[in-house]
This record gives sequence, C-alpha cells and structure tokens, in this order.
Amino acid sequence: MTVQIAPFNSDYHKAARELRADVLRKPLGLSANDPAFNDRESDVHFVALKEGKIVGIVVLVLDYKPGIGKLRQMATAKEVRGKGFGIALVNALEEYAVNKGLIGITLHARQYAVGFYEKLGYQITSDVFQEVGMAHFVMEKEIK
Repeated sequence: MTVQIAPFNSDYHKAARELRADVLRKPLGLSANDPAFNDRESDVHFVALKEGKIVGIVVLVLDYKPGIGKLRQMATAKEVRGKGFGIALVNALEEYAVNKGLIGITLHARQYAVGFYEKLGYQITSDVFQEVGMAHFVMEKEIK
C-alpha cells in the first residue's frame, strides 16, 4: 500500500474523484456534477494505491477555519475496507496538516462511520444532522 498526494486535475485526482462518486454519491442517487462535490485547487487530495490502482481517497481542506483543516469525502473501494487503507489515509492527512501548522481537524461523519473515526481519536461535537439525506455528526480532533 502506498499513500500519496494526487495533484489537482492529474490522472490520479480524476480517478479518485470517480471512486468518491461511486462510493459516496451514486448509492444515494446523487450526481457527481453537484457543485457541492467540486474540488478546489487548494484542497489536498490523498490517494491510497494498491498495485498502482487507486483504492482510497480523502480530501483535506487546509483553510477551513484558522488553524483547523477539514477532512472531507473519504472513500475506499469495497475490496480494501477493513485492511488499513482508511487508517493510512487519515494518518497521512493528519501528518500533512501538522506540517502545515494546523492544530485540529474537523469532519462530517456519516453515522455508520462514527466508530471508525472514534478509533482514530475523533470525538463527536454536534447533535445529529442531515446531509445528503443521511444522518451525520461533526467530529473533531486536536492534532500535534
């Protein structure tokens, strides 16, 4: 397994965007053409590779709030779930964020993903709310 940054609009970025759409959007009947799904050039895209194929993606919004980044749109291919790819992606994102001077990460977790993020030290900091038609929680973590 390798985790690396996929430059904006690179082939890796485009493939990762497709994986995110397949995992996060299409099962909900949502389009990948929704402006809310758009990436910004300033976002940092981390991809997990297995045998040269993208099997995971997570996006870091560096300028979410002063000193706080936002983890968004994490997705892994079904065949690698539970095999450490998601953990590796979050670890790479956090390490990068620390090196950029951030002190915390926030995210909107789908209800079914809360346990995954709790194992990585994130804590729920909101009541349940609806996003893309699903229950979500704001989760946060201090990073060092």
